[in-house]
Amino acid sequence: FIGFSCKNKNSAADADTKMKDIAEEMADMKTYIIEYTTTMNAEEYKSVTKTTQWMDVSKDLLAMESITETEVMGNTQVSKSLIITDKEWSYTLDLENKTGLKSKNDDTEDSPSEKILSDDEVTFRQMIEKEGGVIIGNETFLGKNCIIAELSESDDEGTTLKTKMWYYKGIPLKVSNSAYTMEATKFEENVKIPSSKFQVPKDIQITEY
Repeated sequence: FIGFSCKNKNSAADADTKMKDIAEEMADMKTYIIEYTTTMNAEEYKSVTKTTQWMDVSKDLLAMESITETEVMGNTQVSKSLIITDKEWSYTLDLENKTGLKSKNDDTEDSPSEKILSDDEVTFRQMIEKEGGVIIGNETFLGKNCIIAELSESDDEGTTLKTKMWYYKGIPLKVSNSAYTMEATKFEENVKIPSSKFQVPKDIQITEY
């Protein structure tokens, strides 16, 4: 991983960059680590989730650990979970109760870079507009050049919910609307990730789904 430092370059993408080029930027990262904070607020309800995501793009390995503190009508609950996926299995683990489920991955499941290549000649703008969204522009977030997109959804009562997303190399670093905000607080690319991060803890009782 020593030679990766020269590849920690910022994204040059804008809304009219083709999806195949954004996928190449993602694949060029090899590995990345993201820390997110997600906050949800409603009447008599508040939830804050701290999430760390470890991704090895080259090996199709993902680990995502979350700690959620939920307050409902003055009562607070804490939950801890861990998701691990590799080429063969997906694991969903409850770190509080030391239990987990594992399921076989679909052989046709794509890697993260392949998922955004449904049509590699399509631009980022065309992909967003196909979903009924609009491009706001580019903005620096966490020192990264991000493309900002906005999508609108209407509920059964006709209320429109607008969600803004800041994308860096195809990865959302921030998602925000009136219901919740998910914001990356740390992002590192091309860093060495210990293999232990992608291993199920030995004290977890696993059931196959």
